[in-house]
Amino acid sequence: MEYPKALVSEGMARIMVPEIIPSEGETLEGARSWAPVFYNPIMKMNRDSAILALGALQRRLSRPLTICEPMCGTGVRGIRMALEVSGVQEAVLGDMSYHAVRLAEENIRMNGVTDRVRVRRMEANLLLSLHARPLARFDYTDIDPYGTPAPFIDAAARATRRDGMVALTATDMAPLCGVNMRACLRKYGSTSLRTGHSHETALRILAGSFVRGAAVHEVASRPAFGFFADHYIRLYMRLDRGKRRADESLREMGYLLHCSGCRSFRSVKGGLDERGGVCEACGSEMKAEGPLWLGDLADECFCSDMIEVSEDSFIGSNRRLMEIIGSVRREIGMPPGFFVIDELSSDLGVASRRIEPVIDGLKASGFKATRSHADSRGLKTDAPVEEVKRIILGPDA
Repeated sequence: MEYPKALVSEGMARIMVPEIIPSEGETLEGARSWAPVFYNPIMKMNRDSAILALGALQRRLSRPLTICEPMCGTGVRGIRMALEVSGVQEAVLGDMSYHAVRLAEENIRMNGVTDRVRVRRMEANLLLSLHARPLARFDYTDIDPYGTPAPFIDAAARATRRDGMVALTATDMAPLCGVNMRACLRKYGSTSLRTGHSHETALRILAGSFVRGAAVHEVASRPAFGFFADHYIRLYMRLDRGKRRADESLREMGYLLHCSGCRSFRSVKGGLDERGGVCEACGSEMKAEGPLWLGDLADECFCSDMIEVSEDSFIGSNRRLMEIIGSVRREIGMPPGFFVIDELSSDLGVASRRIEPVIDGLKASGFKATRSHADSRGLKTDAPVEEVKRIILGPDA
């Protein structure tokens, strides 16, 4: 089947993509979903972050890299990695779609990377499983599906070297954010709730699902960098060897408990106990979500490496991505979850407060506080909810 194409530039790559012409009354997103090969320009920042993360990984490994993108579409991500990250020795791309494979091959030739990038028409888990033996594994595996990455976690963990990295994108925010709890339990083995910090919790549920899936193979894992943006979450998981390290990763698993009355929350590592049902602050019922990852969602040194890589790349001009990296970096060492200033202000019957004075007030009282990258009105702090409300009400409260 022939279809109209358009030439677009992204990063250092120039690629052919299906030309999207919406019908009368049809949205651009709807027309894009019917294209023979899927290409979403909105996900450029996602791909930009992958370039920085792979560059940071290459600095740490200091060796030629082998990478895999088993659902490649137009091939833009793999091609950009080959062009923009020094040290990429081989990139194996894959897709089940005949049209995607043909178009990816065309784009590979157009960008002059046929010596390092190849594409196979193959189901993603099968392609990954063919590389699960020790000497055939990849340094970096990128799972970027339409929807959930859950069906590919096991194969990705097996196909990646034990000092490598697995990148995960999830766009199924309804299950992860508590709108469809049954789907979250089915896909990720966790209970999700609708809370003010659901987008951060989504990252923790995905990270926890990967940590548990990798531990089955005695592989330790933890987030090197993770963020929420637009309609998706993105995680970069570092892998390590050994039963003991895998057990250490599992110790960072647990639950978040939410009060239905005063909006307080707390984390519990391991399993739940009899204290989980009642809020210690107001005595209201507390609901649990999890199991999920309770540790940091980023590594300080890895964030620094990403920023340094950006300085030698045009990606450094992507102001929004650089702000996200800086914001995520400031969240390191903070407790899981965050308060939404608008929600607390509404509960108190006052006009919504500016977030910076609240942060300054909490710091002046000896607490840690910063904005959440996942919500411009989100406040991450180690202060109890009563203290946050006191600061919101002001000194005369």
